[in-house]
Amino acid sequence: MTIPWDARYEVGIAVIDGQHREMLDLANRLLEGLRAGRERDELVETLRGLVRATEHNVATEERLMQEHGLAPAHHAEEHRRMVEAIRQFDLRLDPGGIAESTRWLSEWLLGHIDEDDRPFAEQLRSRGVS
Repeated sequence: MTIPWDARYEVGIAVIDGQHREMLDLANRLLEGLRAGRERDELVETLRGLVRATEHNVATEERLMQEHGLAPAHHAEEHRRMVEAIRQFDLRLDPGGIAESTRWLSEWLLGHIDEDDRPFAEQLRSRGVS
């Protein structure tokens, strides 16, 4: 099952919305590749792209937090745990491991958007960031 991008996932900060959309697209590409029986090397490369996109998003959000005097400890801790977890994905590069990792990342991303990024983005928008 893939998860199409939907406007309800937008937080109103263009750079963050674009990164989240890219992350979801990569997760969906992995799931579609697994269903289609793509070569392992192609799946691994897509997974690594997803890991890089996630790390880039974390760096962007944390940079914005610092630039605007926001430092929610919970948000930063969620990022730290996320980065630790995705770095372990390379240990499970079989189709089952990739599928599990991709589903987990998609669910984490959508939950993180709602629980952490939406309130954080609201604070950024109140400071003029869009």
